Amino acid sequence: MKVSDSHAQTDQIPEQHIVIAGAGRVGYQTAQLLIDYGHEVYLIERDPKTVEKTIDGWTGVVIEGDAEDPEVLSQAEPSQADVFAGLTGDATTNFAICAEMQHLSKDIRTVARVNDPNRENMSNEFIDEIVYPERTGLNATVNRIQRENVQVLEDVTEDINILNIRVHPQSPAAGKQLNEILLPDGSHVISDVDGTEVARPETTLERSRRYLIAAERDTIADVQKLLIG
Repeated sequence: MKVSDSHAQTDQIPEQHIVIAGAGRVGYQTAQLLIDYGHEVYLIERDPKTVEKTIDGWTGVVIEGDAEDPEVLSQAEPSQADVFAGLTGDATTNFAICAEMQHLSKDIRTVARVNDPNRENMSNEFIDEIVYPERTGLNATVNRIQRENVQVLEDVTEDINILNIRVHPQSPAAGKQLNEILLPDGSHVISDVDGTEVARPETTLERSRRYLIAAERDTIADVQKLLIG
């Protein structure tokens, strides 16, 4: 049962369609970060009480049901999804759902959470990435789910992130100097990723080059739209 869908309230074009199973602490916080970064997120949770807590202030889509049930998974539009992340507290469940999602959508990327560090480097034909958030943290989990154009390096404070963003060749900012573009309030280009020089107004954002950017969390989606498109 789909119980919450707030995407109609925004004109932001989603970067990726991401499906997450598990709305516990790891699943919920990861999903919220991904939404903050401009992605469309479907969150699946089988516990009604957790669903009720989740939809309070939630801006994504929540589906109440067991993600191991193909009929529940189908509500998350798997054929349109770019990434599936099994982030429940049970690794076996996460592996099983990843396998089912691969069956439903051959091109989908899959990410599975494990709760044992010894399983972090294991291989599985149905899983593209394995994460152990208890050791690597939420940012590493988000980085493995997102496409490689954007990587969250560090939370400076609760509301400020340092991002490593690759300028897409066709983005609005590609090939332009910083004084020619309007960065969102609350964001600032620090330097290129090599740290060879501090960014200045005359710094040109070269196509396909990576830059370090400080951004308040609520500006990240707009920064991505400008530098990635």
